[in-house]
Amino acid sequence: MSDEDEIIMRLETQGAKYFVDMDFPTSDDSLYRLKSQPPPYAQENVAWLRPHEFEDDSDYFKDTDKTGDVKIGALNTNYLASALAMLASSPLPFVENLFGSGVNDYKKYGIYTCRFYKNGAWTDVICDTRLPCNVEETADGVRSELCYTSCADKREVFVPFVEKAYAKLHGTYESLNKGSISETLVDLTGASCDKIALTTDKVRRSVNSGYLWDELVSFHTKQFVMGCSISNSKGTSESGENTQGLLTNVAYPIIDVREVQSSTGIVKFVKFRNPWGEGSWEGDWGEGSSKWDDYPEVQAELMAEDEADEGKATFWMNFTDLALLFTKLYVCRTFPDEMGWRQYCCTGDWVGKTAGGAPTKSIVGGLGKKLNSTSLGGDEKPETDEKGKGGAVTSLAQALKSQTKIRPESDPYWFNNPQFQLRVTAKTKVHISLTQQDRRIRSQLRENYPIAFEVVRTKRIVADLNKDHPRIWDLGGSGNGGAEELACESVKSFYSSHLPQREVSVCDFELDPNYVYNIIPHPIQRMREGKFFLRVFSDKDILLEQIGDTSSLYLPGSWDKINDVDTSGGPLRTFDEKNKKGKDNPRWCQNPQFILKTAKPRTAHDDEDEGTPKSVDIKIVVRRTDSGKKASKSRAQEARKGSSMTGVEKKEPQIGVSVCRAPMSEKEIKVASQRRRQQDAKINALGIRLPTKESSLKAQRRKMAAAQKAAEDNDEDNDEMHDSMGTGPSGKKEPEVGIAITDRKMTINKEEWSISTDYTGKDVASIFMKKVDVETLSDGLLIVPTLSERGAKGSFTLEIHTDVPVSVRELPEARSKTLNGEWNETSAGGSHLCPDWKKNPKYTLRNLSNSPLPCKIVLSRPASSWSTQTAKDSIGCMLGFYILVGSVLSRDSGIYHDGKPWNESSFVPLNSVSTPDNFVLPPLPDDEVYTIMPCTFDAGKKGNFFLSVVSEGSFELGGKGDGKKEKLEKGGDRRGTKLGRIH
Repeated sequence: MSDEDEIIMRLETQGAKYFVDMDFPTSDDSLYRLKSQPPPYAQENVAWLRPHEFEDDSDYFKDTDKTGDVKIGALNTNYLASALAMLASSPLPFVENLFGSGVNDYKKYGIYTCRFYKNGAWTDVICDTRLPCNVEETADGVRSELCYTSCADKREVFVPFVEKAYAKLHGTYESLNKGSISETLVDLTGASCDKIALTTDKVRRSVNSGYLWDELVSFHTKQFVMGCSISNSKGTSESGENTQGLLTNVAYPIIDVREVQSSTGIVKFVKFRNPWGEGSWEGDWGEGSSKWDDYPEVQAELMAEDEADEGKATFWMNFTDLALLFTKLYVCRTFPDEMGWRQYCCTGDWVGKTAGGAPTKSIVGGLGKKLNSTSLGGDEKPETDEKGKGGAVTSLAQALKSQTKIRPESDPYWFNNPQFQLRVTAKTKVHISLTQQDRRIRSQLRENYPIAFEVVRTKRIVADLNKDHPRIWDLGGSGNGGAEELACESVKSFYSSHLPQREVSVCDFELDPNYVYNIIPHPIQRMREGKFFLRVFSDKDILLEQIGDTSSLYLPGSWDKINDVDTSGGPLRTFDEKNKKGKDNPRWCQNPQFILKTAKPRTAHDDEDEGTPKSVDIKIVVRRTDSGKKASKSRAQEARKGSSMTGVEKKEPQIGVSVCRAPMSEKEIKVASQRRRQQDAKINALGIRLPTKESSLKAQRRKMAAAQKAAEDNDEDNDEMHDSMGTGPSGKKEPEVGIAITDRKMTINKEEWSISTDYTGKDVASIFMKKVDVETLSDGLLIVPTLSERGAKGSFTLEIHTDVPVSVRELPEARSKTLNGEWNETSAGGSHLCPDWKKNPKYTLRNLSNSPLPCKIVLSRPASSWSTQTAKDSIGCMLGFYILVGSVLSRDSGIYHDGKPWNESSFVPLNSVSTPDNFVLPPLPDDEVYTIMPCTFDAGKKGNFFLSVVSEGSFELGGKGDGKKEKLEKGGDRRGTKLGRIH
């Protein structure tokens, strides 16, 4: 039972005569938004009358020549009148379907129900029959006329009834003042409507080519509702201003489309209905035109058609004149259920990150752009170098491409828009419609904002393999028949408009069952929030599903120099003025560094669980938070200031980000190794682990490492037995304090897996990694945001967007200090087995507190500059270092670790070596320091190196006695680890 039926039953039970709608009272509250500030058109002496009180013998519709003719009142509702006139001119019962009441219920009970399609659903609006009328006394008695829109035949009430229900839906009658014909047609039919601007160049070309005429014929055959209007020269929305006999800003319904053979050829005709009760087409083929006499054969054919409309105001027009005179063509595409059409509707929200805005120009630029889907660990070839005139590389981005693994900038926002996946089982043509929430409902009296959508298709075989990763993250690179392609864009639809529309659509889009389609709706402008409604009309069954939102983490950071803490390290490589010659940047390691891992530790059971994700899609975005208009202006002023001081043009630094595998502590390496052994272990049918034979290669490596360690250890100290606690250099027991610190990355070697952005943006850098193996992510990825210049300052937010939850933390820069050193002809002294070993560079480490100093000391070198030497002599180039107490270079320093003496590292044929986990340096007497001496195994091995100290305590690190003045670096726990939060 409907709500109206219940009201009627209540009226009969109570003995009441007519329904009184208390939700829409007969007062100024229903007429105006603010009754204290009535609009200029407001009328006095408004009375609310029922139809029988101002006109006898009323009905919804009257079968007369004027049926469907409308009259506009005090409100500017020509758009509503136009839409109703177009529907009334259709042979289909669109107007009749607006009412959900019995034919005579409004007469007997004073109640009726209208149905409107609003915000993706049909809404019933129940009203009483009291209508606002202007009442005045005349010599002949009291005269009553409807204040607003009415039928030309006053006995017809369907127009004022629809108008009142429409006003109630929107809050007041005043809310109906001005509107859109196309939007109203959608509200009245639930269909999809195109508003075609006939004045645009693309439409004019379609007129000349015959395309638009063919479309018009097709629309008429499908019984689509059509009409044309003329915009007035003043740019206002009021009707009037006669143009060759026709009114402006009202629609003339199209009721026929026909080609007629004349003596001079085929003539294309369009037949219009004139529902306005005034004016008539005065041009060619209008009433009284000489064309009818000149072409009697045309008159004979068309006038035969007019017999059916005898008495009604209609006129014929040449299609060429239509395209020249009218400025808009409205096409209301209907999809009747009885013709087998199916409608699929999804509701969504653009809120926060999901209001991602339009794609970048690189995406919109063309069709068939391949998705950049290089997997982590795959071989990536550097981009080809681009050079300007004279062979000089024209930018840092181009210079990096020649010497670094560069990936083009990824779109930083578009991917977060809501996405819907669509599948079909047979070739199908669909109509896709995107509608934003009605801005005129109740208090939402704002204008529409521009919206759009893209459709991306993926080969079904690829989509099925990636079923756990249905989201489209990026478009870029070259097409070449890639698995993922941009199939269509609403902004490039033939019927698209450059003006903001409530609805945008793509019609007759063919779907192939060999592909899976993602629809990505979005506001054109990022952060424009609101609801939207995505509809797909199809004559076959389809599957339409919404894809879940991304999991996102946000961490703040900065490039700055505060006292002794410097995080403005600059890019991985620096170049000369012509961006031609590059070298490793030793300060790169000072940039903020972040560790990205899985949200929870991975176990062997995860591999057995089919529901556990095996890979993760990752989008990394670094967005400057000191950008904006004011900040950009300030940055530009700083750049100009620097230019004026140096006389050289200084450009604003650009932003970038690098990603590589994270360095691991010894404990983390052991855990990862154990996890892999468990995953690789074989089991029998009972689930019992089978014994495995260690590979001969692993055994050989273990023996070599053991022999090498034995040869390098201090024989005297290691042969002595010590108490399990041992004693420190100050004579105190070694404390049970320690930490396992994740190493900071000193540099990225060429043979390592890594990717970087190309430094083409000033405010945002973004990079995408598809299907990162969870095993790799369990070990960690290192993310390093940078600016293109060393010393450049700024603040940023690191955003991590994934389809599987992850964790991110920052390595606190305040407790890590790094110095750049060199072994040259005089300082490459080798290990203690060489006579000149004391000539190696020396660095002082001072503990600034009276407490033990838990720390990690790392010696590393750039692999690229050492590759030739290590290839020739891997043993002689082995790395190691000594830790000595005081200025006396004695290897008997009395430093202990795990109860045993520890004053030197192992010498390893690697590019880095470090102290063990939980290494602690006890406090020393006043003015006493530790001396760190880096060296190679053999003397004469020249090259650069990095010495890094990481600690939670306070310390100073500086150079000493090596012929070079090193900068004193201080460290301390001034800044805690930042943890990301899921949004």
